[in-house]
Amino acid sequence: MKIFSKVMLALIFLFLIGISVAEEIIVSSGLKAVMSDCLYIETISDELDDVRTMDIALAVGDLEYHWKKSESDMCYMVNHKNIQEIGLEIAKMKVYQKENDPKEFRACMEAIKAYSQSYLHFMGASVHNVL
Repeated sequence: MKIFSKVMLALIFLFLIGISVAEEIIVSSGLKAVMSDCLYIETISDELDDVRTMDIALAVGDLEYHWKKSESDMCYMVNHKNIQEIGLEIAKMKVYQKENDPKEFRACMEAIKAYSQSYLHFMGASVHNVL
């Protein structure tokens, strides 16, 4: 009986480690993809006053697609209320693009980058998060 409980304890421990590693990979890759999409949009929109170009529209569409895909994967690992702000900012970003408001468009992009960085900080595996 003692060997069985030690084996079960070891299996539970390995299972928890596996879940933690999977969470770290899914969350980090999703948030880094959003960050790289924002950086790409920033590079193509920096010198333009009109944000209604086809390149920007396609890049924002890609950002939205990548975020929805990542968000659906992350919802199994983290609380959806913690990550919904990025989706809201992407929706606002699309509206500001259609209205050709570069100032608000860039503000939404900066908010998305800030959310991504802060989520990477507090959702990632660290000693602070365990304690």
